[in-house]
Amino acid sequence: MLFKEKLKQLIKTKYSRYGDLADKFDMNYTQLSQYINGKKISIDFLTKIIQEFPDADLNWLLRNDDVLREHVEPYKATLTNQQIIDKIEVLLGDLKERIKEEE
Repeated sequence: MLFKEKLKQLIKTKYSRYGDLADKFDMNYTQLSQYINGKKISIDFLTKIIQEFPDADLNWLLRNDDVLREHVEPYKATLTNQQIIDKIEVLLGDLKERIKEEE
């Protein structure tokens, strides 16, 4: 799957229209359309995508699967932001306990 196809799939997980994302990014719809249709993306745009879709796997998004010839499942977030925070809190608690044990 090519970047442009993955980008379309990713956007549709959160927005019903591409124009909504263009508005969110305060960018011209024509520019977004060019990215969606395969034009080389800017670092600024990629940064916005990463911020807007924090659960997205950047490697998945940028990798050209045709070259790797591997089957890749469609993008879907496996954890919510709250679930990630909860896991981090548990890990921090474990780390604090280990530090206390070493003292």
